[in-house]
Amino acid sequence: MDTTDISQATYNAIIETAAIAHKDLALQFGMLAKLSKNEADYIAKSGQLIDLMSGYDAEEVDAIFIDNPLNIEEFNNALKLIANNISNL
Repeated sequence: MDTTDISQATYNAIIETAAIAHKDLALQFGMLAKLSKNEADYIAKSGQLIDLMSGYDAEEVDAIFIDNPLNIEEFNNALKLIANNISNL
């Protein structure tokens, strides 16, 4: 599956919201599409990724970003917003 196969609502809820926080965060969610069978699987995997990343410490957060990393509070706030968007899909 590719990001172009995701509905606009799901794309906006997950990838676009992540991109607003930081383009490198959006890349993490964009790569999940390649690993997903369909949109429902993508949404489930996105939730699992949020659960995983919510436990990251500052070093692990820094490793995600190529430049200008989010601080841990901004990172967690972005994840919460994406998780909230997913629950509203």
